[in-house]
Amino acid sequence: MTSEALSEAQSRWSQQEWETRVELAALYRLLDRYGMTDVANQEIGARVKGDPDHFLIHPYGFLYEEVRASDLVKVNLEGEVVEAGVSVWTGSGSGKLLSDGSQSWVSDGGINLGKWIFGARDDVNFFIHGHCEDVMVISATEKGLLPVSQAAVYLLHRMAYIEYEFLEDEEYARKFTRTLGEKDILISHNHGYYTLGRTAAEAFFRAYFLRQACAVQVKAAGTGDKLRTIDAQRVAMLQDQMEASEHYNYDGTTEWAALLRKLERECPDYKS
Repeated sequence: MTSEALSEAQSRWSQQEWETRVELAALYRLLDRYGMTDVANQEIGARVKGDPDHFLIHPYGFLYEEVRASDLVKVNLEGEVVEAGVSVWTGSGSGKLLSDGSQSWVSDGGINLGKWIFGARDDVNFFIHGHCEDVMVISATEKGLLPVSQAAVYLLHRMAYIEYEFLEDEEYARKFTRTLGEKDILISHNHGYYTLGRTAAEAFFRAYFLRQACAVQVKAAGTGDKLRTIDAQRVAMLQDQMEASEHYNYDGTTEWAALLRKLERECPDYKS
């Protein structure tokens, strides 16, 4: 995209919305860079800065490696797409999806997540829904994530679990928001995960370290030796120490600027 075209694209939105678009596009690209995608599936969403009743998601069918700030689609909390030329994907029109790009769609699943999460949680501005294999493995076990790593200790008290269901009707919507409550991570049994954050960095690092914690548990279990878990009293003590630390965090505060520099080197078009 030329500088003139970029300037024209930016002029379509407010400064705050453009900033949100750039942050969300960065999140898509980082998940791709760190191998946390599922072809064109999964969803990420961001509440629009200065416009809390609207959120952004990516056009259905885009790979995360190609999502740009100007590609993102705005939806309101009623689930209505507010941009011309974009429809909600219902499974029809697949020929057009693969042809000349004259018609764009957004996933009804992505819209539902935006409605449920941003509608229920004023403190959340970004969410990630993913299908990382190690998380899926742990989601398919009876005991779920165990305190066998530092990352697990940090995340355990932020987590809840929900049964996987394919149909996303009103009953499931109520169950989803009730189960989520004030938690920051929701694992769907036999399916995947959802991480929430006040910032793009926070949502990313919760997803990143959830994958790490699950991968450690899967590999440790694979040794055939008995897992060495940390007892509940010590877990609580460690969590308190982590929360009290001014320098130790999993919210991306330390690393986010460096990650953006990485994107600037490797795929600067995300900002276009």
